[in-house]
Amino acid sequence: MTESGILPAGERGGRGSLLSIQVARGLAAIAVVAFHARATEGKYFAGVDVLPTFFDHGSAGVDLFFVISGFVMVLTTGRLHGRPRNSGKFLWNRFFRIYPTYWVYCIVLLPVLIFMPAFINSSEGGKVDIVRSFLLLPAETLPLLLVAWTLTLEVWFYLVFAVILLLPKKWLAPALGLWLLALVAVNWNGAVVGNPFAEVPLNSLAIEFVLGGFAALVFRRVSRPVSAILAVAGVAVLVFLGTETPVDIYAGPGLPRPLSLGLGFALLLLAATAFEHRGGIGVVGRLKVLGDMSYSVYLCHVLVLAVMGRIWVALSARIGTSVPLVILWWVVTLVAILAVGYLSYRLIERPVMRLSRSWRDRVFAPRDRASSLV
Repeated sequence: MTESGILPAGERGGRGSLLSIQVARGLAAIAVVAFHARATEGKYFAGVDVLPTFFDHGSAGVDLFFVISGFVMVLTTGRLHGRPRNSGKFLWNRFFRIYPTYWVYCIVLLPVLIFMPAFINSSEGGKVDIVRSFLLLPAETLPLLLVAWTLTLEVWFYLVFAVILLLPKKWLAPALGLWLLALVAVNWNGAVVGNPFAEVPLNSLAIEFVLGGFAALVFRRVSRPVSAILAVAGVAVLVFLGTETPVDIYAGPGLPRPLSLGLGFALLLLAATAFEHRGGIGVVGRLKVLGDMSYSVYLCHVLVLAVMGRIWVALSARIGTSVPLVILWWVVTLVAILAVGYLSYRLIERPVMRLSRSWRDRVFAPRDRASSLV
């Protein structure tokens, strides 16, 4: 959920990325927005339910994000294996991709935590470990920005992958396989619950990251007819086997969820990228902009939902509540989320990444072009 989509030459489509990856990332963000909108409806629109119940399944967008992350990490680091210097560059890029934009939203929330603590983690009495929240470290309480728990997992995935990058490329598939098998063995009898710092390395959602990585290793070898079969198989896995077992934030959901949703999304992503690799995805690629701003949409949507919900409560006391008005308000709210996400992408994410690349070139003094591919 945090990758810009820059790919090596020869893997590019349109404006420099596999469009199918960007489209999938955008759809994953919209799915998570739908999930939280559905949860918000009961809080601010009591007695008027207009959002469809299938929005409850939007939490699966997180699973798709993890699959995409694994795919992109493997694809964009193909020439970076076996050199410690490149692992350092990889972590540099990941740090600047995640933290600065995230910190902006945390800073926005700090005054709320100080002056109106009941609005932050109200289920836990407004308790927040600020230092761990800013550093994306696991904690006993929820993070300052609710959705940040997934970023804590992403940080862990990146640390593990940085170690894998130290190995020669021929060891990539075996290393991913060992990681997957270890996670299956540890979670065989259910998620391991204990200290949050022990839970994160054992979280089974890393399986989805690994499955995405395997998809990246083979998508070029898949023909269009086979990609169609894989797409059907992916949908079948999601529909008939997919299970959204509850996720214990840092301990994870056990095996059923990542082995069903993760596998289904990995098959679909493999199908989509293989299809595009063999000839493009046509008009669907125009949805790329949703993927470009997906990280900002992911970070901002809960805040925008809360603000719009409270504005609605104030307005409805004067204008009343009706189904048409609620529908109109949801349309306005979606537009607001997309607008804030787009502005955040253009005004925060892009400038930060440009600055990051400039600083990286000075720090690492690259002598080749490989460093620009992560």
